[in-house]
Amino acid sequence: MSSKKKRTKKTTGISRRSLLTAALAACPVLAFDSYAVVAGTVFRESGHAFAGAEVVLSPLNPSKKSKKQSTRANGRGEFAFRVPAAPAEYDLSVSIEGYRPETKRVKIVADERVEENFLLDRKTKEK
Repeated sequence: MSSKKKRTKKTTGISRRSLLTAALAACPVLAFDSYAVVAGTVFRESGHAFAGAEVVLSPLNPSKKSKKQSTRANGRGEFAFRVPAAPAEYDLSVSIEGYRPETKRVKIVADERVEENFLLDRKTKEK
């Protein structure tokens, strides 16, 4: 029997791993902005979730980073907004036709989650 040695091909190119490492080292560090979350749930007077309510988040001192935002409560009455993780105050308003609108003041200090829930009452008809 003859024994043959298996020859391996020697490459002179750069490996994929080396190329990836070099590319990452050459790129500047990516700056990820941190953020805070203002979230909550809208309920009817019966205690059930209120889908479709309009929710508006308005900064008291608007800037480039913090702007007025609006959304509608989802099928479970939930809503959420992402805002810059910096000290700021916001007015959080909820409204839907036939119910009294409600507004709450929200304070953000850092990268945190602030929960505010709303219980909307029906408007009473005035005679």
